[in-house]
Amino acid sequence: PYGQDLIDKMVLLIKEELHHFYQVLEIMEGYGITYDTISSSRYARGLLQHVKTHEPAALIDKLICGAFIEARSCERFAVLAPHVDKPLGDFYISLLRSEARHYQDYLTLAEEIAGSDISERVAFFRGIESDLISSPDEDFKFHSGCPV
Repeated sequence: PYGQDLIDKMVLLIKEELHHFYQVLEIMEGYGITYDTISSSRYARGLLQHVKTHEPAALIDKLICGAFIEARSCERFAVLAPHVDKPLGDFYISLLRSEARHYQDYLTLAEEIAGSDISERVAFFRGIESDLISSPDEDFKFHSGCPV
């Protein structure tokens, strides 16, 4: 019952994220930074390993994880923006606004699919997420714990 609505909303989000990716590539080129493939962070893997394995619970959990990732991005862009040059800071602020909208979209979709209150599951992932961002992390990335 939620299939087409979910697809429509996710396609819009994917288009926006892809646009951001191309913007990042342009900015990197402007700063003379070469694109390099990096592995996913411990943070995302740590959240996703707690996703339930049956549907629709797995989809709901993945949307909640996505919401945490977007919310944490929002927070980090806000902290970094004042410490970089103006063009990059302005870009970070624009990303911050998008990430704020995205995390709310993910939570709204999760609740619509669940058909009930998801606050218990959000609280569960909040605990996992708290441990991930406060524990030592040898692989320092945008989403990581405390640098070792």
